[in-house]
Amino acid sequence: MKSLSKKITSRFGKKILVRSWTPNKSNHALLMVHGLGEHSGRYEVFSEYLKNERLRLYSFDLPGHGKSYGRKGHIKKFDEYLDTLEDVLIHVRKENLDIPIKLFGHSLGGLISLSFLINRESKEIDSAIISSPWIKLGLEVPKYLIGIQKVLVNIIPSFRLNNRININELTKDNEINSKYSNDQLVHDRISFRLYSEINKQIKLVKERANRIKIKTLLYHGSDDKIISSESVDILSLLIENNQKIIFNRVYHEPHNDLEKKEVFKKIIKFLN
Repeated sequence: MKSLSKKITSRFGKKILVRSWTPNKSNHALLMVHGLGEHSGRYEVFSEYLKNERLRLYSFDLPGHGKSYGRKGHIKKFDEYLDTLEDVLIHVRKENLDIPIKLFGHSLGGLISLSFLINRESKEIDSAIISSPWIKLGLEVPKYLIGIQKVLVNIIPSFRLNNRININELTKDNEINSKYSNDQLVHDRISFRLYSEINKQIKLVKERANRIKIKTLLYHGSDDKIISSESVDILSLLIENNQKIIFNRVYHEPHNDLEKKEVFKKIIKFLN
């Protein structure tokens, strides 16, 4: 696939890094939303496994991530993510006037994608794939940290802490985990405000997920210690037109884990 990256300007004059992978012929497009602390470049693996699917791939760096604008690991309000996704979707539609666009979101990107489908109700999205969505954490946040966050979020909202992601819990593939650790575009920060906005959004998504009517694939690894696989159980009871898959012994990033061939087989089957 031909690979390209460029910066587009949002409606608010902010710079957003967008990557694309384009086959010689395409009859549909997939717009991908990455997770907390990572960036769009980590989704090049999709171009390897989907190269024969006539699928144009797009991914972008969220605000506060990669090469897009913003303080690392911080936003003022969750709508910044939704606005950015909407701006990139407009860009993708302009480049693909006559083909369906599908949405993919992983982890935080899964939460963002769900929120977008609920709150923006875009008619441009044909179907959705939600991977390891941030609905329920795998481990409980210490109560003292929750208390500190609630007190300080309105005093020093941009103050950032370590996001507590254990790199060895991303996948069972040591090479992938090592690349993540050494990736200069990856960060390990999360601000009081971002954490607060995520929790508010999780509550809203659980209340309104039944508004999602498009065909949706929900999948998760059974051994994800970062985000609980109960997240897709919760969503599957709320989204009417869904297919749920739990991949046995798979960690947080199914598309990067040792079982990724099986994961991409299921993705391809859903896309087709």
